[in-house]
Amino acid sequence: MDDMRVLLIGLGGFGRNHLRAWHELGLGRNLYVAEIDPKRHSECEIYRLSSDRITDDYHHFLDSVNVVDIVTPSTSHFALCSEALRAGKDVFIEKPMTMTSEEASELAALVRKTGRVLQVGYYYRFHPISRSLKTQMRAQGLGELRYLSGNFMGFKRARTDVGVTHTDAIHFLDLFNWFVARPPSEVYAVTRDHFGRGMEDLSLVVLGYPRGILAKVESGYIQPGRWRDKVVSDAFTSKEIFAVGSRATVEADFETEQMVVHSVHQESRDGTWWPVLGGFQVPYLGTASPVQMICAELAAFLECVRRRGWPSANVVGSGVVLAKLMEAIYGSARQNGPVELRWSPDEMASLEAGSET
Repeated sequence: MDDMRVLLIGLGGFGRNHLRAWHELGLGRNLYVAEIDPKRHSECEIYRLSSDRITDDYHHFLDSVNVVDIVTPSTSHFALCSEALRAGKDVFIEKPMTMTSEEASELAALVRKTGRVLQVGYYYRFHPISRSLKTQMRAQGLGELRYLSGNFMGFKRARTDVGVTHTDAIHFLDLFNWFVARPPSEVYAVTRDHFGRGMEDLSLVVLGYPRGILAKVESGYIQPGRWRDKVVSDAFTSKEIFAVGSRATVEADFETEQMVVHSVHQESRDGTWWPVLGGFQVPYLGTASPVQMICAELAAFLECVRRRGWPSANVVGSGVVLAKLMEAIYGSARQNGPVELRWSPDEMASLEAGSET
């Protein structure tokens, strides 16, 4: 991959993490950067990126690169991604891939037409906790999966391009789809816009999956977080998940990077159900900073580019499916009732294929 040339578009808060990740992957010498705000160009100084590789117009470098990394406001994703694909570039794009399912379907069609690789940035798939949990679920170490719960919330600056469901909850929505290897068949959501911005600052989403699996994701800017956020300055956060199986239950905290496995199941004795406690384990899984998780997902993307493979977080499973799910969530919140979801064979297959990696 020594001749791989990369165009990073966007040097906002998360774009700076991508800038560092590309350098840690050893591709700094092949990196070009586009950022419309010249004041942010100074972010490149620490990496000694020459001025002739920095621009405020990405068109200056588009023809000179193989790969485009899009880390811009969500509302700009579709236009930038479609242009890059038409120009014959492989694309890594931060979540959400698009703002609508119609745009997502157009990008999926473009990927098929051009033969390009497109990966969506859902980096919690690459945390050691998530990888360990996925392995346990695949081996049925928890028994029959029954319930998933996620809290992604805390006091922080509210994003101005999308609501908190698109900002935070979507991380765990994608993660849960990946765990189950199926999209949900039903969703019920409640949202609130306390700030009067036309975008929710509180979100509760309940998901019904096949085989009776139930899931819940809570997100918001008004609930207290327990830990200082590693990504957003002057913010506090809680990012935790629970996975409940018939033989064991896991509680995991992404901020403390600790996972507890409870060996517990329930048995009926004389008509009463009792918990049978087999103790607990706290396995050491290692840690992963946000930049390390970005490095891991970018490395996986580059491997797909090298072998022309299908990414785990692909254009359909983490693009089209997530876009349709988000529309169903907002539709449910508007009508104050559950929304049934139907999926095409291609959409189902994309999650089954993506769950293997």
